[in-house]
Amino acid sequence: MISTAIELQAKAKKIAWKKLHQKRVATYLKSDRRPWSPGYDEYRLEYLAQSISNPALAQIFKDGGALPDKYGFRLDARVIEIPWVLSRLPDSDGDFLDAGSALNHECVLESEALRKKRTTIVTLAPEGQAFWRLGVSYVFGDMRNLFFKNEWFSEIACISTIEHIGMDNTMYAEDLNIAKRSDPGEFVLAVKELKRVLKPGGVLYITFPFGRYENHGWFQQFDAVLVDTLIDAFAPSRRHEAIFQYHPDGWQLSNREACKDCEFFDVHTSKYSDPNSTIEYPPDYPAGERAVACLELRK
Repeated sequence: MISTAIELQAKAKKIAWKKLHQKRVATYLKSDRRPWSPGYDEYRLEYLAQSISNPALAQIFKDGGALPDKYGFRLDARVIEIPWVLSRLPDSDGDFLDAGSALNHECVLESEALRKKRTTIVTLAPEGQAFWRLGVSYVFGDMRNLFFKNEWFSEIACISTIEHIGMDNTMYAEDLNIAKRSDPGEFVLAVKELKRVLKPGGVLYITFPFGRYENHGWFQQFDAVLVDTLIDAFAPSRRHEAIFQYHPDGWQLSNREACKDCEFFDVHTSKYSDPNSTIEYPPDYPAGERAVACLELRK
C-alpha cells in the first residue's frame, strides 16, 4: 500500500510538471522569443530532444552539411554542440565521460548515441537532477586534477566548459578553493588531464565559444590563437574541426575566418539581469555566443 501511494504521488508530480512545462513553452512561443525569457529553458530542452532523435539531422551534423533553415532560431549553442557530439560518437560500448555535465538531461542520456555507454559525469557541484536509474555515475571535482586512472575512458565530451577553467566559477560551486579565479591559461592543464584519462586511440569532443578574444571574468571566449594553443596542448594524432555561426535566422556551418570577429552577448550585463543596466538585446537576439568551435581530437 505504501509503495502504491508513493508511485501515485510520483505519477501525479510528473503529470503536473509536464503541464507546467507545456504551459511555459506555449508562453515562450507567443512572445518575441527573447533568449532566457520565461519558457526559454523548457523550449530549448524540447527542441534539443527533437533534434537528437532526428536521424537525418544527425547525419547532417556528422557529414558537415548545411543545417535546415532557421535551425536553432534564437537558441544558444547547446542545440549545436550536443547534437554534433552525439552524431560523431561511435556505436560501441565503453566508458564515456561528460566533463562539465552539459549532457545531464534525461533526453540526452537516454539517446541512442549513449545507449551502450557507461556514462560518468564530472562537475563542480551536485546537479539539481541526477539520473542514477540510467546508470550514470557522478563525480565532483576539478578538471585540472581529475581523480580517474590513466587511459580509462574511450570517449570524452567537454561541452562549453573549457572556457570556464581558471575563471571565476563561484556561480557554479561553493568550494572557493576550486571555484575562485586563478589563471585563464590553466585550461591547458585541463586539456592535458582529459588526454591523460583517455585510452590510446580515444577521442575528445570539445566545444567552446569562438570569435574575437573576450574575457568576461566568469569565462573567456576563444580566438584562433587559443584554439591552436588548445590543439597543441592535446597534440592529437588526428583532428577534425567544425565552426558554427549564429545568424538572425538561426545557426549554420561556417569557418574561422568568417567568425573571427564574432562577439559574445553577456545577458548578465543586460537590463534583464542587472537592474542598474540599460543594455538591451542586439537586433539579432543572440543567446550568448555568435560562434562555437567544435573539435574532435583523437589521442
